[in-house]
Amino acid sequence: MTFLTVLLTLFVERFVQRQRPQREHRWFDHYCRRLAGIPFTQWVMTRRWGAVAIVLPPLLLIAWLQTLFNGLGGLFGLIFGFVILLYSLGPRELGTEVESFLTARDRGNEGPANRLADEFCTGGAPDTEPQRSYAVARTLVVATCRRLVAPIFWFVVFGAVGAAAYRMIQLLGERLQCTGCPDEMQANSDELRYIADWAPARITAAGYAIAGNFDAVAHAWQTFDYVPDTGPIDEAERLLAKTGLAALDTYPNEAEVADGELAGLDAGLLPPVVEDALALAWRSLAVWLAVIAAGSLVAALA
Repeated sequence: MTFLTVLLTLFVERFVQRQRPQREHRWFDHYCRRLAGIPFTQWVMTRRWGAVAIVLPPLLLIAWLQTLFNGLGGLFGLIFGFVILLYSLGPRELGTEVESFLTARDRGNEGPANRLADEFCTGGAPDTEPQRSYAVARTLVVATCRRLVAPIFWFVVFGAVGAAAYRMIQLLGERLQCTGCPDEMQANSDELRYIADWAPARITAAGYAIAGNFDAVAHAWQTFDYVPDTGPIDEAERLLAKTGLAALDTYPNEAEVADGELAGLDAGLLPPVVEDALALAWRSLAVWLAVIAAGSLVAALA
């Protein structure tokens, strides 16, 4: 049942565009604003367990509903799991967003291409090639985990409540970064995000090794520095970027990108780093779908 739920969710996410939900999560914004106006919850968020306490009430409701629907039968459990998992992905569909950028870039529509790249890349993207495409490719191999693999991983482990918990933890961290919250609140939220990303990041990196250049990914993983200067929240992103880009034969080495040696490269000579990164994401996701299918088959036969 888990495999069918994941497969149905990914099919709707990728191919049924009209039925795909607009995941703006406004209810969570409203929920956080209400809590921010209560002195007690402000105090709670300064504790080490504060971030857990904030997301716990809606998760308890989802856990109760999960138990209720599972008790009604397999079909009801599948529908409930499908709805929660679908709303836990994204929030934007990865393939559509990247393909829109590629279309604008290849047609020479620099304005739309720059806008789409800025929206896709956290902190913005360069407005010249090939650095812009390199930035999009780097963001893509990170976003594959946080938009797709991580919610699916926690769904497989804990069901609908696991996928919902991951998305709420990410949403809470993003909201706190934008609101000028106290340092203790953001530090506690970052630690929770680090815990939520730890296993999915390594599973995604393993998928990149299987679906891409295994030797290059293995070397990148072995030489990865696990103590980032900017804190634990960046560890998963750095690991995903290092291993994901190593899996791409068309991505240049870091020194060439940093030194600008490839600046002004002719459009016809631009390596297909974004296209290859997107293909890598789909291949690695297919690998883990096969693993989930095999696990479901073994569980059914046991």
